[in-house]
Amino acid sequence: MLRPSRIVAALAAVLLGGAGFAGAAGMDVLEALGAALRGAAAWHADYTQEYVAAGMTAGEEVAGVVTVAWPDRALFASGVPPSQLMGLEGRVVRLLDLEVPSCDEHVLGDDEWARVPLAAVLDPRGAVERFTVLDHGVRGFVLVPREPGGVARVEVILDGRDLPAEVVVIDPQGAVNRLLFGGWRAAAGPPDGRWLPAPPRGLDCVRD
Repeated sequence: MLRPSRIVAALAAVLLGGAGFAGAAGMDVLEALGAALRGAAAWHADYTQEYVAAGMTAGEEVAGVVTVAWPDRALFASGVPPSQLMGLEGRVVRLLDLEVPSCDEHVLGDDEWARVPLAAVLDPRGAVERFTVLDHGVRGFVLVPREPGGVARVEVILDGRDLPAEVVVIDPQGAVNRLLFGGWRAAAGPPDGRWLPAPPRGLDCVRD
């Protein structure tokens, strides 16, 4: 599973100085995604994820389930039973790996938060201050950060209900993280009511 910063960058459900530009169609799709996410208390979906390192043609694939809720909550879980979980609640990101085992937690600073694609989904019109929003087909958009950061480009394609069907994140080194989503359905929240996965007894989270 990817590090928390890369997964948060991929949300969605999911982004170098200079004057702002926004493609009209791209902005329309971005705003449609934000409206769809606000249409239920939470959303649940299956996903597959492939991470291809720079210079490679194929990479590691994982499958799992994701729950997201507007404005700033998400939980990814992969493995059967789930062994790797990444949760976001507000500005707190927690990655729990039960195979190692390990638990890492990070609080996103204001500048970090403003640069991740999730912030653009929550405030589409404000997104043009941090991202160039480009058109990407009929049901997609591209986000390019105005300043160097954790990602170089994010491509998003929506399904017929304006929820994510495919999210592709390209980092500055050229690595590609592709997520495919399916079966979106409304939900009350994460399965156990927790957005941040709870570590097992005896395992402490390392906070940076």
